[in-house]
Amino acid sequence: MVNEEVLRIVAEAGMRLSAEAAQMLDKMDDATSVVRKLAEGEKDEFIITAGLLHKYAERERPAEETKIPLPVEVYRSPDFKPEAAEHESDLLIESASEVVADTPRPGTLDNFVEYFNDRFRRTRSILHSRPGENSIQSIASVMGMVKGSKARVAGIVNGKHITKNGNLLIDIEDDTGPAKVLVTNRDSNHALFADANCLVLDEVVGFDCSVSAPFLFANTLLWPDVPIRNPKMSERDLSIAFLSDVHVASRHFLEPQFKSMLQWLNGDGKTPREREMAGRIKYLVMSGDLVDGIGIYPSQERELVVKDIYEQYRLFGKFMEDVPDYIEIVLAPGNHDAVRRAEPQPAFSEDIQKEINGPSRGNMHFTTSPSTMMIEGLRVISYHGTSLDSMIASMPGMSYSQPEKPMTELLKRRNLSPIYGENPIVPEKKDFMVIGEVPDILVMGHIHKNGYTNYHGTSVINAGTWQDRTDFQRQQGHMPSPCIMPIFNTRYARLDLVNFREGT
Repeated sequence: MVNEEVLRIVAEAGMRLSAEAAQMLDKMDDATSVVRKLAEGEKDEFIITAGLLHKYAERERPAEETKIPLPVEVYRSPDFKPEAAEHESDLLIESASEVVADTPRPGTLDNFVEYFNDRFRRTRSILHSRPGENSIQSIASVMGMVKGSKARVAGIVNGKHITKNGNLLIDIEDDTGPAKVLVTNRDSNHALFADANCLVLDEVVGFDCSVSAPFLFANTLLWPDVPIRNPKMSERDLSIAFLSDVHVASRHFLEPQFKSMLQWLNGDGKTPREREMAGRIKYLVMSGDLVDGIGIYPSQERELVVKDIYEQYRLFGKFMEDVPDYIEIVLAPGNHDAVRRAEPQPAFSEDIQKEINGPSRGNMHFTTSPSTMMIEGLRVISYHGTSLDSMIASMPGMSYSQPEKPMTELLKRRNLSPIYGENPIVPEKKDFMVIGEVPDILVMGHIHKNGYTNYHGTSVINAGTWQDRTDFQRQQGHMPSPCIMPIFNTRYARLDLVNFREGT
């Protein structure tokens, strides 16, 4: 319990103490001194919060405590005989070669029309494969049918709202015109109403409906979805390790744990099983935010220990030198990296690649976000995951604590970023965010929380982070799960987790 002197100082200053701050102060030997300094120096603050205490601690920290992380030489254990070193790699990156940074589309109205037309046509083609009594017809032709006719339509969702009778009215549009789809809120329609309430703007969906101009009454909602199938497995007993959101150069970068992970990859596991697991890793896929970047958010420079972007990537590259040379490393960008913010994001520029790759190691591959690759015969989609923010905000039942849920919703919609306007996009001729071929593995990062599930035979993986909890995350109440590395065995479609966080 906080001592009486602390409470007296807080009261006399006309301030209040949050519960989380009280718990922190209770563990401090110098709590009285800390509160007295805050009361004198933070006269504009009404409440002493945990965030305010963290800011005070950062101001008071001696300069020498903010150290630039320095890679240490990692040695392979002499008795470590990795199975993966005995095999040639089976990696093919189907990089979106049209996604380049130096020839951006101008973003005219015609560009956006072309972009959304491509999204609609390719998603409608997926919907065509859904079984049913009726094939998809154009909205214009369906609206001309007699009352009571049954039809199937597909369209882009332009809007939805609840009517005064409690029904759900959905505006959709195809390349022939708009329609209003009504989903009634009857007890017999409960499941359909709940599904329709989860629709997000700009996604492409289908409806089996009854015609009653000027409305279409929905009987069934059809998502493009991925088919139900058994997980695919490879012939060779090898594994893929996944990392994301390393944030090298942030003062919150968990350098000791990252070095422990590198040492572990070199055979320094605690048990024979761990060493065997490490020895089967043939591929390392990293889904963005390799470094913390520059100018990503206001006052970021106060959070950085390295303020030169090239030096950040040079430092990241030094860490990568300790990854065993038989492991193929695939690097894609995220929203903190030095590529354009708008999606799809191109691969790193040659300048950045040189900083990372140093002597041009042959096991390092640079690709786009999103990117599709074939690994041991398995189709893997890697995407940083920026759209998870908009999905969590737009859908009921979503949260940052369970990233696998919004990731599954993206699979259901066959689009990695369906909501326009929340995430900046480049209106390419092709919507690279559409999920064409069904992936065996979908991996993301971005929200600093590990999550896993299997959806219709696709392994859904969020690779978490290697950055500690930031002040912003504390303010938002978000609890990350740093230093947990997912490892997917391709022979048995089995996911293992290795936790490098001390004390966990």
